[in-house]
Amino acid sequence: MKNIAVLVDYTEGCRKALNQTRVLAELAGSNVHVLNVTSNEINDTEYAKLAAFAAEELGISLPVHTHLADGRLMTTLKTALETINPDLIVLCTHGVKGITQHLFGSRILSLVQSLDKTFLVVQENSVIAEEGFGRILFPATHSSSASILIQQVMSLAAECDSEVVFYEIDKYVGEAEKEIRENFDAAKKIFKAKGIRFTHVKEEPNNHSMGFARQTLDYAVKNGIGLIATPSEVVDNGFLMLKSDKELLLTNEQGTPILACG
Repeated sequence: MKNIAVLVDYTEGCRKALNQTRVLAELAGSNVHVLNVTSNEINDTEYAKLAAFAAEELGISLPVHTHLADGRLMTTLKTALETINPDLIVLCTHGVKGITQHLFGSRILSLVQSLDKTFLVVQENSVIAEEGFGRILFPATHSSSASILIQQVMSLAAECDSEVVFYEIDKYVGEAEKEIRENFDAAKKIFKAKGIRFTHVKEEPNNHSMGFARQTLDYAVKNGIGLIATPSEVVDNGFLMLKSDKELLLTNEQGTPILACG
């Protein structure tokens, strides 16, 4: 990860995003791009304010670049992020104002799906570990973005010396099951070649909950998972996570960070 962008709106939530960015940038030796969408006049004073705020969490040792933009939030964010072209975009949801409010629920899913980028979404109650993510959950997927997900998980796992947990709920049948198996096999082959540790877990479905997000999150909390990886797209066929499941993951109350790959 050469470049990491982090979205900042001066709320307490974005401090969590900055802290997570600092940890990953230090591990990977990345440049950090701090982006704020403002309604104020863009001038030296605003840049100084942004730089000072970011330094409170990032420190002064990392290479940091500040970016200010104005305009309609979603459109402006998309344009600015396309210009920065980061390898990873970090943001926080579950806030009460600013970016975190606008990106709550389906709005954050819209942003994540609007760019062919990888997003790391943290929550205000996420616990940021200085060593990075000890265990990364890789749920079953037959998404067309599976190859991107594999590469992004491999990159993070290598930087954090993470164990990857391949996770599936035993509901899949037919062509979906075949594609899931192929994606798992491809990922395992790549991870083995890169020396990345992994295990595979299959659970019976929990009939008390709809979809897959709640059971996946429950497993993550009970088993010390530091990050859940998922494709950004919503797959409407088979038994994979639909829109409501994606939104539940991205805004989860457990505070589990989510890696969403487009």
